[in-house]
Amino acid sequence: MWLKRTWEKTLKITRLTNPKMPKVIELSVESGDPVLIENMGNSIDAVIQPVYSRAVIKKGKSKYIKMGDKELNLNPLFRLFMHTKLSNPAYPPEI
Repeated sequence: MWLKRTWEKTLKITRLTNPKMPKVIELSVESGDPVLIENMGNSIDAVIQPVYSRAVIKKGKSKYIKMGDKELNLNPLFRLFMHTKLSNPAYPPEI
């Protein structure tokens, strides 16, 4: 609830089961909008791995994240929040 109230105007909310989830993240990375991924299970989609592992590529003064075959211009205002209802999730340390 706190996240939703804090960023109520710009927060994009999605789930891993949403087929449009990669597109929501791509648009948010470039526009600088925060993203909340709700109700995550034990497995995480490999498509968002470059985002949560912060695989940033620097070219001159610009920073990019490569998601799939696209290089996305990283907006410094972008934030990724992940939410799970699991009491003891088994995520890798980088998450």
